[in-house]
Amino acid sequence: MNKPYCKLVKVAIFIILFTLTGCGKKAVEYATFPKFDAHVHVRTLDSAFADQAKKDHFQFLTICTRSSSQEYIDEQFRFAAYQHEKFPKIVSMASTFSMQGWGEPDWQAKTMEYLQTTFDQGTIAVKVWKDIGMTFKESDGSFIMIDNPAFDPILDFIASQGKTLVAHIGEPKNCWMPLDSMTVNSDRNYFKRNPQYHMYLHPEYPSYTEIINARDNMLEKHPNLRIVGAHLGSLEWDVDELAKRLDKYPNFAVDMSARICHFQVQNREKVKNFIIKYQDRLLYGTDLGVNDNNDMQKLKINLHNNWMADWNYFTTDQELTSNKVNIPFRGLKLDTTVLKKIYYENALAWYPGIER
Repeated sequence: MNKPYCKLVKVAIFIILFTLTGCGKKAVEYATFPKFDAHVHVRTLDSAFADQAKKDHFQFLTICTRSSSQEYIDEQFRFAAYQHEKFPKIVSMASTFSMQGWGEPDWQAKTMEYLQTTFDQGTIAVKVWKDIGMTFKESDGSFIMIDNPAFDPILDFIASQGKTLVAHIGEPKNCWMPLDSMTVNSDRNYFKRNPQYHMYLHPEYPSYTEIINARDNMLEKHPNLRIVGAHLGSLEWDVDELAKRLDKYPNFAVDMSARICHFQVQNREKVKNFIIKYQDRLLYGTDLGVNDNNDMQKLKINLHNNWMADWNYFTTDQELTSNKVNIPFRGLKLDTTVLKKIYYENALAWYPGIER
């Protein structure tokens, strides 16, 4: 075999190997990649959730939620504080506050006093839930919205303490549509089980636009407060609409919890370009949860399978399917730099106080 031919063979082999190894780049390894699930609900003293998170190389933020009952909030916080104390490098926690006593002269002072006790125990964020805007009413029957001036001292207090507000204000736009018109199965199933929150059935309640406008007004009034909009900020239906808010409000980021499927029914290239452009403002999250009624072994399997399904969507360009949507979709195959941000670095930036 002559030397020029040998040289050509060697070059060909090199090109083949270079291509097979992803143009010389090492494949992203799920098992060792640092990951943070920015939205879960752990309501048990059992360690199954944290044990599986450690196995899958995850940390997470467990979030207390719902504002109707201080007793219920206290129970959730007891679980969160226990998990954080036992697994400080895995579990971070977000508290919330009760609307009990709304309108009373000392409600604001008591609320801030309570939040301070949770901060003293390691809380790094405070959650406000959709019941503000969709449940609670003033004495005259009008709905209490998140831009109500009575909330301003509390939101300013949260900002002054260097904490982040987790804002689940509103619902997916599907909430105002009939079940058979919804774009994803996960919404269809949820609102079928929870008709009290299916706003299509309650036209007397605030509209989608009214609730989103109230949230945007709150963002406008509190530019010094870090705010993470849960569930893609209830703007899941169109990345262009979400982009408008990210452009307008630099103190606003969003988590993806329970809304990744909404990416999967939009144009793939549009979604990918959106994630790349706003890679500093998007946090990975799932909205997965556990309580004492769960089968803990099944829970672990479910956690791993959910995390892996999302990982495949973000890291590969394979054709994939999900029971949450009715069409196949391709993975986004995001660059490692982007993956590091949405899976880990953004959580550290938007939730100061996470232990490492």
